[in-house]
Amino acid sequence: MARATIADVAKLAGVSQATVSRALRGVDKVTPATRAKVERAADRLNFTLSKNASSLASGKTMRVILLCSGKLNEWFNANVLQGVYEVLGPEGYDVSPSFIVDKKESERYFAQLPKNRNADAIVISSFQLDETARAELRSTDMPTVGVNIPAASFCDAAIGIDNFDGMFKAVRLLRSLGHTRIAFLGDYIPDDMVYSTSQRTEAFLEAAEENGYDDGDAAVICADEHGVTLSKSDLAAQLVAKLLSLPNMPTAICAETDQVAIAVVKELREQRLRVPEDISVIGFDDADIAQVADLTTIRQDPLELGRNAGRKVLSLLRGTPLNPAYESQEAALVLRGTTVRLPADAR
Repeated sequence: MARATIADVAKLAGVSQATVSRALRGVDKVTPATRAKVERAADRLNFTLSKNASSLASGKTMRVILLCSGKLNEWFNANVLQGVYEVLGPEGYDVSPSFIVDKKESERYFAQLPKNRNADAIVISSFQLDETARAELRSTDMPTVGVNIPAASFCDAAIGIDNFDGMFKAVRLLRSLGHTRIAFLGDYIPDDMVYSTSQRTEAFLEAAEENGYDDGDAAVICADEHGVTLSKSDLAAQLVAKLLSLPNMPTAICAETDQVAIAVVKELREQRLRVPEDISVIGFDDADIAQVADLTTIRQDPLELGRNAGRKVLSLLRGTPLNPAYESQEAALVLRGTTVRLPADAR
């Protein structure tokens, strides 16, 4: 049996092909009665309007870009993508993910963006744009929503985790447990890329100062440039080696992410250090693996961040008010088994 066409639907409904197109695209010019008649005819014939045809007629692509740093299979990115899709998918939008891993790739992507403007909106997650990229983005006139962007003023709307709030909670916990020497352990971050996790180093230092730690009692240890290509276990080995070489060994660690924290815990135990008896460890994210590892951590909810971003995209595309346009998601401390009170004689 031949596939039904828009002409077949128009004939069965007793209207023009243009009316069928408008009715099935939801255009306001069609009366409810006519729309219902067209929909009944389309259902009888098992006809659906192709997205390409609808896009050409409406001037909309029904496509939203999600631009992330890192890889698709990373816990944060996968959850943001899921959240964005849960909101936009039922509204008929395709969500097209793209991923940026370094500065050169970012430059290539944004240089091509004005020429390839094939989306109705863009969601940018977890990395900062330089002024050149912002100018290229502005030239597209696409509504832009940021997720975990360090400085989101170039976005029309944004939602993110409060990294400072999270790190302050982590440091405050360690102070309350009697730890007088602490350290922040983080991955390598290139000078030419600014990620949302970059804020956590600064937040750690601010939190340490506010909680009464002297400069020598709050160390920052980050991987060198080779950290980009290292496995998490090799990265942890590098970080722990630097930690053990400090003149005054910290008794507690704030890790940049749960992945770093869990790899560091494994390496510490291989070095015959007990966690948490000899050294406490706090992660950041509360990824799925954190619960399995019984890791004390700071929780964020990337699935809800993605949903919130999707709702903001819809509001921008529909011209409805955003209240508020810019939001910050509070971080939550999750107590598990990798932190403990330091005995008084060990301080």
